[in-house]
Amino acid sequence: MPHTGQAGVNQLGGVFVNGRPLPDYVRRRIVELALMGVRPCDISRQLLVSHGCVSKILTRFYETGSIKPGSIGGSKTKQVATPAVVKRILRLKQDNPAMFAWEIREQLLTQRICDMHT
Repeated sequence: MPHTGQAGVNQLGGVFVNGRPLPDYVRRRIVELALMGVRPCDISRQLLVSHGCVSKILTRFYETGSIKPGSIGGSKTKQVATPAVVKRILRLKQDNPAMFAWEIREQLLTQRICDMHT
């Protein structure tokens, strides 16, 4: 029988469904705020997401370059950002510190450094 997560409220007042990943728009915002220099504890309070969840999403992003959640119950290869991609992202952020993650993604696509799958 498949497990259906129970909706709950975390200590910060944020709503979550146990066992299910955060929506992509929240994950994206966590990364955007971090890239703007906002501390994880402040991101946690602002978005009403637990500090552990914020840390886990940021660690995954820094290790793989992805905001996508891990697969549940399966294994798949992790997509790791190549040194060239990481170097380009750092250059874009250095040139424009206020640049959002989605703007960086668009630049990487426009300049053909990445494609929609990478």
